[in-house]
Amino acid sequence: MPGRNTNDLTIFQDAERGDPYARLGLAYMYHHGKNIDPDSDLAVKWYIKSSNSGCSRAKWELAKIFRDGTIAERDNEKFIKYLKAAAESGVPEAKVELGIAHLIGDHVEINEERAFQWINSAARQDNLMGQFILGYMYGNGIGVDRDLSKREEWYTKIGLRGNGELFYWIGRNFEYGLLNIKTDPYEAGRWYKMGADMGHEKCILCWRAVLSALDGGARDSLEEREARIMNTGVEKEKLVREQALVTADRFFEEGDDEKAFSFYRMAADLGNPDALFTLAMLYHTGIHVKRNDNTAIALLTKASLVDSEDAQFMLGMLYEEGRGVKKDKEEAIKYYTKAAANGYLAAYYRLSLYMDNPEIHVRNSVAVMR
Repeated sequence: MPGRNTNDLTIFQDAERGDPYARLGLAYMYHHGKNIDPDSDLAVKWYIKSSNSGCSRAKWELAKIFRDGTIAERDNEKFIKYLKAAAESGVPEAKVELGIAHLIGDHVEINEERAFQWINSAARQDNLMGQFILGYMYGNGIGVDRDLSKREEWYTKIGLRGNGELFYWIGRNFEYGLLNIKTDPYEAGRWYKMGADMGHEKCILCWRAVLSALDGGARDSLEEREARIMNTGVEKEKLVREQALVTADRFFEEGDDEKAFSFYRMAADLGNPDALFTLAMLYHTGIHVKRNDNTAIALLTKASLVDSEDAQFMLGMLYEEGRGVKKDKEEAIKYYTKAAANGYLAAYYRLSLYMDNPEIHVRNSVAVMR
């Protein structure tokens, strides 16, 4: 939008003037305490203002807030109100949730045909969850005539775009009949095999377990399987990584910068995105170490690669303003897009400086599953 100042203070001014994405960004900042003291009441206030200004993402955020009772009291009537508004505004995640609600009768009437319509719409927006459920509905004749070729068509799309963690989640639901999915060890094996072929450790374990059970071996209970999963190398490393970050945060709060830095480094070396971002900020501010913005930017870039939305947003600002890096509008937009896709909602406001509808841009640029 020509002529708009990109100074940080303008988000407050633009929010007061009615800009939907400034209102969304301000709500997010109050919600999560980003560069401002957190305030649940103000967060909800600005989400509602953003929603009333036509922001689809604000409608979805409000639906989740009233569904979960996070920063406002749980309210099923408001949950459904904002869920329908978000779905009707084109938010694919909301369409999936509304479709599921119609399948199981969650605060709306059970209506399989309507569920199919919402799930189908989300799937055609490249929402992976929607594509899986749509394939399952075709395979079982739920809300639509049974059509195994259509099932395979949608399952193939997921196979081409999904990752090991998604395949593990799908396989687990088929193996143990979770989330109203019919138990099917053969389907479970199919999805585990996809993840196993990618080297996903949990999928490898589960695939072998399913093959053994189909061959007459003992079948793990869900509790037994979860215990085995927790004993895999990837889960053990995840636990060490998370514990290192918690320890680092505790030392930092206690004022022991040396020990905090050591544990942030440990967590960062294990790939923790929050630790990488915090380490970058320590180098940027010179806390415990000599200030070094080159190292900070390198760490931010590394954190971005493991989906730190904070790092992605910070890199967007650096490239936008030319601080520590060469000014580059395209790089700024790239990083703001990633940040927005990963949930840093203030990035939508920064993107709105360059385009009319950043929500559509983000949906078209990145496959978002949340």
